[in-house]
Order: sequence, then C-alpha cells, then structure tokens
Amino acid sequence: MKRMLLFLLLIIIVSINGYGQSFVFYRISPPIVQGDTSSINPTVTKGILKNTSSTPLSFKYVRVLNNLPPTWTSQLCAGGYCFAPEIDTLPPYPFPPITLQPNQIDTMTIDVMGLVAGTGTIVIKAYLYSNPSNFQKDTFRVQLNYPSLVKYKNEIVENYSLKQNYPNPFNPLTLIEFTIPENQTVSLIVYDILGNEVIRLIDNQNLKAGKYSVDFNAANLNLSSGMYFYSIITEKFRDSKKMVLTK
Repeated sequence: MKRMLLFLLLIIIVSINGYGQSFVFYRISPPIVQGDTSSINPTVTKGILKNTSSTPLSFKYVRVLNNLPPTWTSQLCAGGYCFAPEIDTLPPYPFPPITLQPNQIDTMTIDVMGLVAGTGTIVIKAYLYSNPSNFQKDTFRVQLNYPSLVKYKNEIVENYSLKQNYPNPFNPLTLIEFTIPENQTVSLIVYDILGNEVIRLIDNQNLKAGKYSVDFNAANLNLSSGMYFYSIITEKFRDSKKMVLTK
C-alpha cells in the first residue's frame, strides 16, 4: 500500500513539474520603453507566450497591475485582437481562449498613451486555461516624456561642449545648446537637486556631428522653483550644468 501511495505521489509530482514547464511567457521589449506625450500613435511594449509542450494548449492573459499616471491608458492586444482599455482579461467572454500548437507563439502587446510625462508599470499574468494556478508573470514599464524641440545646425565643430542654458533663471522656457565633433549616441537629461531624473530631452539618440539646440519647457512638469541640473552623456563626453527655475 505504501509503495502504491509513493508511486501515485511520484506521478503527481512529475505531472505537476511537466505542466509547469509546458509554456513560457516573457517580455521582449526593453525594461523601460520610451515614448512621448505628443505622439498620435501609442507607445508599445511586447511579450511572448510560447507553448513548449508536445500538445495543443489554451491560454488567457490577465492584467494584474495597471499602475499609470493620470490621463494614461493601456490597451491589451493578443491572439490577433485588441480590446478596450478597461478590459483586463484576454480574450474576454465570449471569445474563446488562445490555443497554441506545440512550439507556436503568441505576441502580446500593450499600447500605452498619456498626456502627462511619467512612468507606468503594468504586470501581465499568462495562465493555462485548463489550470489557472499554472501561470507566469512579467513586468512591463513605459516612460512618456514631454517632447523637446531639437534643432540641428550642420556646422563644423572641433570640440565637445555643453553651453549654459539661456535664459537662466527661466520660467518656463529655456534653451540648451551643445556641440559634438563627430557622430555620437547622445542623451540629454534634466535632474532635480536630489539627483532624481525629471525628463530625458534626448534619449540615447544617434546624432550627427554639429551644433544642437534644445527647447526645454517646464510648464507641464509640475516642478517647484529651485535649482536643477542638466547633463549630456555621449560615448566620449559627459558634462553637467546648473539652471534655476523661478515661478
């Protein structure tokens, strides 16, 4: 009798372990996907669901966390369909679950839009339709920035430089200029006095050699008066300067 019980327990354990490895779900987008508030198109982050078993399986997705700034919406798309932003479970009733053949994948996307700058965090759970306790989760983050007006002058420059913003102090607009003597990947970031990132005016963009000017508008960022820093980061040059916002 004991041997029979041990044998049945072993079968259950093997079955559970096999079930737990029957599919994978994971994010394929960067840890934080960058976008801006002016775009008429959503900022998209993606995940992959794959049936790794030897038999067809059916799945559903659930949005278990939707931590977004005000005015933001996130819309889920899976199984070839996109659904209204308020729908958390995909596919919703009366749609059938998503059935995948062995080694078949489904690409799930999250479309994010918003009118204010900030970062949103969304957690998605994919589960086996026949066994909801068999699931996998992943986290998707999106950062939306206010668009900056970047102007380029095709000038021959000899050195890297980051100019002092003008005017300074400012309210709410100021101009930041910099030069790069060769093609570079550039980030231009504004920080508060505690070193917290406020906004990325340029986010890891490939820029041609020349002179650049960037309009920084603090009107919609809900910033208090005080000192801020802006930093340029390239492959070969880094520099920071202070600026003062007065209201």
